[in-house]
Amino acid sequence: FNDEGLKGIRIAGDECIIGGAAVANDLIASQELRKRFPNLEKHVLLVSSTPIRNMGTLAGNFVNASPIGDLTAFFIALDSSITLRAASGNERQLKLKDLYKGYKDLDKSPDEILTSVRFKLPTQHTRFNFEKVSKRTYLDIASVNTAIRLEKEGHTIRQAFISAGGVAPVPKFLANTAAFLIGKETTTETVRKAVAVMNEEIA
Repeated sequence: FNDEGLKGIRIAGDECIIGGAAVANDLIASQELRKRFPNLEKHVLLVSSTPIRNMGTLAGNFVNASPIGDLTAFFIALDSSITLRAASGNERQLKLKDLYKGYKDLDKSPDEILTSVRFKLPTQHTRFNFEKVSKRTYLDIASVNTAIRLEKEGHTIRQAFISAGGVAPVPKFLANTAAFLIGKETTTETVRKAVAVMNEEIA
């Protein structure tokens, strides 16, 4: 991961592409990301400690496959895609949420490395949030974490992506809850019903 080609954060049209060797503190340092995610620093500071945020790569977080990985939950809710490169040089892309097949069981061969992650940038119609519950606010592993991205048109939800950690053997994309929200108005009643769907999905 000393390959410079695996580092850096760049904007290409309406997408953000982050090298697999980028570390958590690179996210905070990116003015482009801070502009688009106003709470980014608050969210990322919940991840581990400063030394770890300076060392732990995105690829390492994702491939470690911890069911409560904070950055994994964050990027699953962004509907991120990852690029895997084999020793032969062949590359393939898949959704980050589809990388996880079972506990520590990945759709990845031993010779593949995760070279980048990409996602659509938020717009004025996007609402995004990340939350982490742990015994201590900082310097602690999550008991549970969750992230949500909504694309809205007025008060109507057009797209929804929700992730949760600590509720399954893998970082979980809450497909049923996301599907329920599409086409719904953002009301208290919608939230109440979505929570009921979510409770069924993670039971």
